[in-house]
Amino acid sequence: MKKKAVIFGAGNIGRGFLGERLFESEFDVTFIDTDENKINLINQRRQYPVIVVSNNGIRERLVQNVSAIAFSDDEKIIQAILESEIILTAVGKNALSAVASCLAKGLTERIKRRPNSDAHIVVVACENVNDNTEYLRELLSKHLSDDDTKKVNNLISFPKCVVDRIVPNILPSGACHDPLSVAVEEYFQLVIDETALKAPMPKIEGVEFSNDLTAILEQKLFTLNMAHAIVGYYGYLKKYSFIHEAMADKNVYQLLTGALKEVESTITARHSVISTESQQLYSQKVISRFQNPYLMDEIVRVARQPKRKLGREDRLIKPALMTWEQGRIPAYLSTGITAALFYDYGEDSQACEITLGIRKKGIGKTLKEVSGLASKSEMEIARLVESNYVLKLL
Repeated sequence: MKKKAVIFGAGNIGRGFLGERLFESEFDVTFIDTDENKINLINQRRQYPVIVVSNNGIRERLVQNVSAIAFSDDEKIIQAILESEIILTAVGKNALSAVASCLAKGLTERIKRRPNSDAHIVVVACENVNDNTEYLRELLSKHLSDDDTKKVNNLISFPKCVVDRIVPNILPSGACHDPLSVAVEEYFQLVIDETALKAPMPKIEGVEFSNDLTAILEQKLFTLNMAHAIVGYYGYLKKYSFIHEAMADKNVYQLLTGALKEVESTITARHSVISTESQQLYSQKVISRFQNPYLMDEIVRVARQPKRKLGREDRLIKPALMTWEQGRIPAYLSTGITAALFYDYGEDSQACEITLGIRKKGIGKTLKEVSGLASKSEMEIARLVESNYVLKLL
């Protein structure tokens, strides 16, 4: 019997990363989405093109055996969950509450209809946030009775994951401009927390397993995501359009490598499983990925939602705090934070909120409110940022 999977979200990550991986692993994939046009196209064609972009050029891959269901169609969604072996999400953090409501109905029905261990299924929230699947499970419990919550927790696996693949909004020149086309970089990473699996999960090509997902998650968030964000903010200040253009600027490159060096010391001191050599190789890979001229990764895509990126536990503030706590000055990380505060793109509501806050309240108070810096020690980082900000105004 053909293996089946459900993906909540038929956006770029859902189609370009998760759908592609599942197709390569011989799954039939059902997408659940709110976009009626996309749903109709997927169901008409049962396939879509993925444009894989590397430093050597582009190639096209056709993902087949796909279908789609409207998010409002409870009956079909429940049936898909009953028949599947794995459920993945790629909807963004804010949409997970709606997914949880829908998922609750499908999982409770699955447990009712299947005897004990046969009800097992793996649910993975492939979102770019800390504790991604754990967060989804907490939302799910709000839609379940105490008895159903216990059954779900006993019979369903909810492993956290690390997901990494750059998916730009623009298709490269010469690529197939089909309405369902999605461009992705060649590199990808999907690591699953093996300790959370109650039974073996179905094999997916390229998926890795880890017993220390926290180390891998922090390496990715505070190296790749941090670096991506600050190159975006520096690139915006220099009026570049794409990440690879910013990477060709020697000053941006110097600021990036400085931040990567600070993170190198912080990550390796924090996690013994990550050696200095492996962290350096990881950083070099990050640089190479950003330099890819075929990827056409837009600055405004990478820099978007600066309030979220400036959150206390996120990619900019958290590594700066960890570096400071370890007794070192996060000089280059602080400069990256400063650049984020200068991001005033008019079509980004979060950027506009920050800009207005600085104008009305000043840089120090705005940063404190956005990032939750509170203690005297933490405010030392705010002082570094404020001095950088005022210098830029001269």
